[in-house]
Amino acid sequence: MLIKISVRNLIEFVMRSGDIDNTFKDNTRMIEGIRAHQKIQKSYGDNYSSEYYLKDITEYNDVTFHVEGRADGIIRNGTSYIVDEIKSTKRNLEDIDDSNSLHWAQAMCYAYFLAKNKNLESVDIQLTYVSTEDYNTKNFKRNYSFIYLEDFYINLLKQYLNFSKILTENIKRRDFTAKNLDFPYDNYRKGQRKMAVAIYKSILDNNNLFVDAPTGIGKTISSIFPSVKAIGEGLIDKIFYLTSKSTTGNEAIKALKLLEEKGLGMLCLHITSKEKVCLNDEVKCNPSDCPFAKGHFDRVNEAIKDIISNETIIDYDTLTSYSEKHKVCPFEFELDVAIYSDFIICDYNYVFDPNAYMRRFFEEVISRYIFLIDEAHNLLDRSRDMYSFKFTNKEFIELREYFNKDRDRRILNNIGDIIDEFEKNYINFGKKLNYSTNKHLDDIDEKLIKLNKSLEKFLVEEKINKNYDIILDAYFNITRYLKISDNFMDGFYNIISYDDVEKVKTFEIKCIDPSDILKNKYKLAVSTIFFSATLSPIMFYVNILGAEDSLKLRLESPFNANKQLIIQKSISTRYKDRINSLTHMSDSINEFINTKIGNYFIFFPSFNYLEAVAGDYMVRYDENIIIQDRSMTKIERDNFLNKFTDKSSEIAFLVLGGIFSEGVDLVGNKLIGTMIISVGMPGVSYDRNLIKKHFDEKGLNGFDYSYTYPGINRIFQAAGRVIRSNEDYGIVYLVDDRFSWNKYKMLYPPHWKNILYLDGGSNVKEITDKFWRNNEKKGN
Repeated sequence: MLIKISVRNLIEFVMRSGDIDNTFKDNTRMIEGIRAHQKIQKSYGDNYSSEYYLKDITEYNDVTFHVEGRADGIIRNGTSYIVDEIKSTKRNLEDIDDSNSLHWAQAMCYAYFLAKNKNLESVDIQLTYVSTEDYNTKNFKRNYSFIYLEDFYINLLKQYLNFSKILTENIKRRDFTAKNLDFPYDNYRKGQRKMAVAIYKSILDNNNLFVDAPTGIGKTISSIFPSVKAIGEGLIDKIFYLTSKSTTGNEAIKALKLLEEKGLGMLCLHITSKEKVCLNDEVKCNPSDCPFAKGHFDRVNEAIKDIISNETIIDYDTLTSYSEKHKVCPFEFELDVAIYSDFIICDYNYVFDPNAYMRRFFEEVISRYIFLIDEAHNLLDRSRDMYSFKFTNKEFIELREYFNKDRDRRILNNIGDIIDEFEKNYINFGKKLNYSTNKHLDDIDEKLIKLNKSLEKFLVEEKINKNYDIILDAYFNITRYLKISDNFMDGFYNIISYDDVEKVKTFEIKCIDPSDILKNKYKLAVSTIFFSATLSPIMFYVNILGAEDSLKLRLESPFNANKQLIIQKSISTRYKDRINSLTHMSDSINEFINTKIGNYFIFFPSFNYLEAVAGDYMVRYDENIIIQDRSMTKIERDNFLNKFTDKSSEIAFLVLGGIFSEGVDLVGNKLIGTMIISVGMPGVSYDRNLIKKHFDEKGLNGFDYSYTYPGINRIFQAAGRVIRSNEDYGIVYLVDDRFSWNKYKMLYPPHWKNILYLDGGSNVKEITDKFWRNNEKKGN
């Protein structure tokens, strides 16, 4: 049986011990560590090969170990070789010795692989420590014979062997059950088999695929089932099911449990964020504040063995139960369990976010992964957010107050340089309220790097400072900004803005077009599958998500189109007309909800418009309405939705694109109609106009990319709340004159067939009464 593992994971599993301690001291995973590595690698001559890929396949005790990784560098001197292992550090180099066994062990594995491949009798190892402060280095060198390295490596495999036996049993069970798994239902729904077959074939052919699948297809099981079968057929090694919210992940867990009932035995993990999964009241990952952090690495291997031997589907409750049993940190525990999992459900950011992606999967060795991107229409705004960040000069002015003028002079000088940079850019770009450029402004990056270097020393030495957490947050914000800035490319802008009321200057890095950055991420998988009920127009999403080479599949709704009536009424909802149309809008709402007693959603383009109409409506009509608050917790949202029952008659005023326009399942009479006011376009803003300008310059319709298409997606999402099952009947009432334009009609999904465009003499009640009579099952 084959076991595939990275050098790093092998070394860490066998040799790690001690505590989790994320207090600031020597965090080599920060951006400066990466810069230090790159600087040292570039300083060598032509005989230096950086990020050198090495692998070994060794059979030991009936297990075939495929171990691979990338050495930081290989130096060739004639017929001899030196393996260079680089470790960045914030510590004083004089305090560092050559006693770190983990650092040597990793290099020794690479040296063994190299010696075995090149038939070398011995190999030199150079352990290079580089200071992130000044890039000075300290080297330690050792020479090892091939025989010594082989003994060392075989001993590692021997210590890993018992655990590998658990893994091989899991792999055998996974492959057999996945290969022989049948579809969990007796029959496929309309379009379901077509979607499953298209996904399997895309995986087989290493293609990317967009699937626009209306509600009712069964997108979750239709994407998971063929992917699981692909693992059973040996086509892939691991599935990443990527979601924009935890509720979507819960649906994936339900589908996997259904497959488990049908015989699947596959290790599946739902990753929960550190803040949600932490077992303490406050997230403090150090041995002084957290009993789970103290001695975590002494206990975690047994915890891993226990959970993967006895569980297959690991959700929040299962994970925290084992964490408490073994007294280990649940977040670090789940990241380790992910290494041995076949199916990982996680947020988008674990793959796409430069500050949060799981490096253990995507930096060292890349296996045959697939990405299943659920609700893929959300990836656009999420990826823009992941690659955008801004600072204000006010933040740095306030930060300056936390330091001592005598002791922290260097820090204060660096903060002053950044404040000056805000002023310099504001003046250089004409003292405009907003100025943008697609040229990378490097000067502020250099000053932020200098500030972070000076903050590092403070954070190591001043842990009892009363402002420590505030300063640490500032450090991490700068680090986040710099990581994003390192990815600056076409589609990114620097924006300098000035608030003349608050007298605040802002410097922002803004991702307008994430297509190129996402395109690079898709290369980490053999196949990426995008699916949603609202990927329309599909070419908009294909282009802006950087997947132009993808296959496309658009499925028809499995529901009877006659069970949904769509009415369009021409009232201008443009901003300039809203005040004058309040009375007309209130009357239209009242007319609609009184055509049949029941539950209705009324969607508005903004809170301001919602509140204006609600004020008019409540004065003129003696009816109760419930209104979405501007800020609602999950519990408040759930309580709000619980008001909608089969026998209630609630009228809810809601905001398009908000928490109630997506991911709400009110079947049967819990929701019988929705009115959508406006075409959903985002409000006019500097950022939106910048998006427009960017895509105009690319030869596309910038207005549509910035305003029309994001708006129509909100409409489709809100309209999709009405028909949730085969038994549902309902009405979607579109209120805006632009809905009658051909431009919008061309965007309507194929299942919007039963559409009536009202004229001045139309009687809404007469029209709706006829609809309800024809669908008596939905009637009272």
